[in-house]
Amino acid sequence: MNKIKNVARRLLGKEAPKPYVIDSVAKTSTGYCVVGWYATSTVQRVGLISNENKPLASDVTFIERSDVVSATGKPATGFQLVCDTELDISEFQFIVLCTDGNQLKASLTLQGDIQPIDVPSIDVSKMSSSSVKGTLEYAIYVDEYVYVTGWLLDAGKTKSFDLNIKKAITKDTNLIRYTRSDVVNAFADSAESVNAGFILVFTLDSAELVQSVKQLSIEFEYADKLEKLSTTQIYNGKSDQMTNAQRMLNAWQAHSPSHLAKADMFIPMLDKMYPGDVKPSVRRLDFGNAAASPSVSMIVPLYGRIDFMRYQLSNFQRFINAETVEVIYVLDDPKLANEATKLAREMAQIVSFPFSLLILGKNVGFGKANNIGVEYARADNLLLLNSDILPKSMQWVEKLLETSNKTEVGIVGARLLFEDNTIQHDGMAPMTVNEYPGLLFNDHPKKGWPIHLSPYAENEEHCTLLTAACWMIKKSDFNAVGGFDPMYILGDFEDSDLCLKIEELGKRNMIRRDVELYHLERQSQNLVKPGRWKHNITVLNAIKYNNKWKSKLGDLEGKL
Repeated sequence: MNKIKNVARRLLGKEAPKPYVIDSVAKTSTGYCVVGWYATSTVQRVGLISNENKPLASDVTFIERSDVVSATGKPATGFQLVCDTELDISEFQFIVLCTDGNQLKASLTLQGDIQPIDVPSIDVSKMSSSSVKGTLEYAIYVDEYVYVTGWLLDAGKTKSFDLNIKKAITKDTNLIRYTRSDVVNAFADSAESVNAGFILVFTLDSAELVQSVKQLSIEFEYADKLEKLSTTQIYNGKSDQMTNAQRMLNAWQAHSPSHLAKADMFIPMLDKMYPGDVKPSVRRLDFGNAAASPSVSMIVPLYGRIDFMRYQLSNFQRFINAETVEVIYVLDDPKLANEATKLAREMAQIVSFPFSLLILGKNVGFGKANNIGVEYARADNLLLLNSDILPKSMQWVEKLLETSNKTEVGIVGARLLFEDNTIQHDGMAPMTVNEYPGLLFNDHPKKGWPIHLSPYAENEEHCTLLTAACWMIKKSDFNAVGGFDPMYILGDFEDSDLCLKIEELGKRNMIRRDVELYHLERQSQNLVKPGRWKHNITVLNAIKYNNKWKSKLGDLEGKL
């Protein structure tokens, strides 16, 4: 009892208790996400309000918080506020309307604040009076590859550039010229501002020569003269993969046919930045008395939104049999190791459900995090689950296991719902996208449909492609195909890829539509730095996926 009281004090603070707690504030690609809880008896509603006292439109999802009820002994309501806004976080506040008519306001602070990449602004007054106007903004090197970007006021006429690094021999050069709005605006009176931007990827004969370079230059001919642009902004692509991927891909316009045709110039560099054979250090923490012989090992990767562990464990307490299921969380976000450890210890005092936490020493991505979790699994059956999946009722694990135990069955998926009980996932299918001719992407047919508009005759049905947000699969089958393929970066297509590999074994993937769970779709991925670059990663993964499965995907599309 003292432990529970101590947790309550930590949750509420040592000062006069507020009737609410904000667990996390995160930046999304279009605004902000605020998660927390409030005392049901004293709070009527919560929201966001600008500093000018204008309410901000927000989507509110209410979440059961049995952990808070256990800790405080009082009714509590969990919430998730998602607000699309261009306002800075300093320009609005969290507001609480209490049942007694009082209003409480609080400033918000981001967890894991996202810093934009530094791109120098164009100052025409500082341009030299030489015949050439341009800037080499920065360079990124990864082994034998060097990426450079900048602009040159030549209307895109220059097509040949040389990298000036002592003793280095360039084996290959790829170039994209494109129009940059900042250059057009800075030189509005010049016809040369069109197609002034450039992206170059050089392939060298050596991986060592760039590492010691303090200043990097490119040379080119302009007006019959040899010109040079230089930069001291040189980044090691392996030191901060996500930021450098952002630097590399934000300017690439994948929807343009000429840019899409150059996609292969980026793939080797990204593959070097995110190598598939990385083996991070793993630190394991166990909480509670684990089942002696579990029949199912549940693997749940965590990235950014570690607060989902709180909600899931509260639901698992009600909807999972702890004697048959072991739960393994895999933290793929080393910077949150201390916070995740603290939360895990707190939850171990609140819930009786045993679980483990694997803390990775390096961010490796969704597929590899799952692969590592499987290495620690003791059961013969795996339940792969996203951290934003919440059980809806009892017996869901048992139903998935019932189907998975059949010899001919490979992967078993479930019907996933949005919080308003409309369909989020009911199986996947290949689809074409007009902007990317020749490529097939993953579609979720019936997404957004009310459940009553999609009745089913049988609980089990063959479905080749299933989202890995919720999977049951035999550990032997998972290992037989090598797990998730690490060539896919940051969580795209590795699930449909593994589905196809499993069916190549002669198995049949199935969906259990009588198993329904809530899915707060891609909430953890919203913490990934926003911008065009993340969409471009998806396009590059789609190219890899299509190159590998082109004939099989064509057959699947033809059957629809």
